Amino acid sequence: MLSLEGITRNFGAGRPAVADVSFDVGASEIVGLVGESGSGKSTIARCILGLERPDSGTIRWEGRSLADRTVRRLARREIQTVFQDPRSSLNPRWTVRAILSEPLDNWSGRTGRPARTAELEALLHQVSLAPDLLARYPHELSTGQCQRICIARALAPGPKLLVLDEPLSALDVSVQARILRMLHDLHRQRRLSFLVITHDFAVVRDICHRVVVIDAGRVVETGAVDDVLDHSTSDVTRSLLGNVLPFPFTPPQASPRLAVSRNDG
Repeated sequence: MLSLEGITRNFGAGRPAVADVSFDVGASEIVGLVGESGSGKSTIARCILGLERPDSGTIRWEGRSLADRTVRRLARREIQTVFQDPRSSLNPRWTVRAILSEPLDNWSGRTGRPARTAELEALLHQVSLAPDLLARYPHELSTGQCQRICIARALAPGPKLLVLDEPLSALDVSVQARILRMLHDLHRQRRLSFLVITHDFAVVRDICHRVVVIDAGRVVETGAVDDVLDHSTSDVTRSLLGNVLPFPFTPPQASPRLAVSRNDG
């Protein structure tokens, strides 16, 4: 579905921020892009989202280059993102209704208030939030609730791929576990593809099918998650693995779906 071929991005400060990076994300696949801070992960994400233009290499969406304007326009709807800091990602002057209505208005057109309310409540249900949050402002919500709103906003246009840039790092560990379970549910129900950008192999272990490890802007290791966890050949990977702590939750296929109340993060 998404293919990066030899992507290089240089900001003119010596070594490139990203150098000759290549990897794929398949349909309904969850790929982890793992590296320490400053390794180039977010630069890769910005190139995929069109916020940066690579100096060389090609990014293809469903086989077509994102350098093509028509393909980029299509990809703006089909590739959505969730950022690291949920509070700074939301307009503090807008209610949840306005925040979630904007992408629906942009991509689906305006509808009557009853029909729009039903769509908004369905979005909140998908992220385990109560419909009465529609009248709230971001400052009235917990950080976990704000991140769920960010995920709901990303789901609104009907994407095929979610780029999740450190989506758990601003959250408490218990809330991280709930968000991970919700992402498991969304993947299973919607058959979405995820690119999960993180420095934490605990996240990769619990949700990803494949992993790409990056260091100093270059891919140093890639493969199925179990293969990399059990047979790593890279010192960088082993260093990141040394900091792994387990998340305190059971994968959703082995437990009932968790319903999170509006006061639960």
